[in-house]
Amino acid sequence: MDDLAARIARHVASPAAEDFDELAGLAFAFQYERVAPFRRLCDARGATPGKLGSWREVPAVPTSAFRSLELTVAPPTGAPGVETFRSSGTTAGGSRSVHVHPYPDLYRATVDAAFPAYCLPKGDRPAMLVLAPSREEAPDSSLAFMLDHVVSRFGGVGSERAFGPRGVDARAARSWAGARQREGRPVLVLGTTLALADLVASLARMDLRFRLPPGSAVFETGGAKGRQRGVEPPELLAGLGERLGIAPGSVVREYGMTELTSQLYTRALLGGDADLYTPPHWVRLRVIDPETLAEAPSGASGLVAIFDLANLSSAVHVLSEDLGRMEAGGLRLLGRAPGAELRGCSLTVEELAGQGPA
Repeated sequence: MDDLAARIARHVASPAAEDFDELAGLAFAFQYERVAPFRRLCDARGATPGKLGSWREVPAVPTSAFRSLELTVAPPTGAPGVETFRSSGTTAGGSRSVHVHPYPDLYRATVDAAFPAYCLPKGDRPAMLVLAPSREEAPDSSLAFMLDHVVSRFGGVGSERAFGPRGVDARAARSWAGARQREGRPVLVLGTTLALADLVASLARMDLRFRLPPGSAVFETGGAKGRQRGVEPPELLAGLGERLGIAPGSVVREYGMTELTSQLYTRALLGGDADLYTPPHWVRLRVIDPETLAEAPSGASGLVAIFDLANLSSAVHVLSEDLGRMEAGGLRLLGRAPGAELRGCSLTVEELAGQGPA
C-alpha cells in the first residue's frame, strides 16, 4: 500500500492516528497530479493544491462522470493488485460506472472499521445468510467484494449463501432459516433491497413463517436505484417481520455506491433513527443546490455530496444523483434526483471532459 493510502488506513482504524484536514489536502493534491480530467476541472475552477482552505473547496466529481471518463490514479485495468468495479448498469441508457481501485486493502480497512460498529455492536460472529452473488459469480461487483470480506472476517459457523443464477435461492434460504431457528443463536441476513423483497415474496408463496432467534438482524444494502420495480420500505419491513420475525428496529440500512469506497449506515441497532444515515469519521457530507452547485442552506434539500478520504483511487469528493437533507446526527435520503435537477452535474462532466490543461 502506498504511503498516503497507509496513512489514510491508519486514520480509518483510529481517528487520532492522523489529522483529517491534512490528509484531505494531501489526497486532493495526489489526485490533482494523477487524474487528468480532475485536473482540468480544478484548473477551470481555480482550485489548485495550496490554494484551498478546506475539504469543502475540493471540486466534487459527479458520479455520472465515472460512466464516460477515466477517473483513476491506478495502473491499467488488470494490473496485479488492482480491482475494477462496475455498477449494475441500471441508470438511464444502461451505461455503467467504472471504478478502478488499486487499494483493496484500504477498502477492506473501511469495512473492518465501520461494519461491526453498526451491524455487530455486541462484537459477536453470527451465522450469516448472504442474498447476493459471490465474487466468483460477480468479479466486478463492489458489493460482492464487500460481502465476501464481511462473511470471511465476521461470519460465524453456519454462514451460507442463498443466491444463484436466477437470483435468491428461496429453498436454500428456507433450510438455513429453519436450522438457525432451531439453534437459537442470533443471526444476520445480508442482501439488497430487491433480494430481501424476493425472499419475503417466496416465503409468502410457500406460506412459511420463521422466528429467527432474538438479537437477529438484517443488513439491507440498498441497490434498487433505477429499477423498474420499486420496493417500499414499510412493505419490506412488514414482510421481514411477518416471514422472518425481524422487527423494524433490527434492520440496518447501508448507503453506498460503486463510485465510493466507504459506506454510510443507519444506527438502528444502536437505538438511532432507522432512516437516518450516519457517516464514519473519515467521511464528510454536504448537500448541494442542483442548479448552482453551491452548498444548500441548513435544513434544505439538495444533491448529496460525499467527501470520502478512502476514495483515494479516483475522487475523494463525489457528487451523487441522490437527493437528501442533513439533520442532527446524519443524512435523510429523499430519493433520486430527476434529470432536470442534474443540469449542474452535466456541466461539471463537460468541464471534466473539456480541452483544458491536462
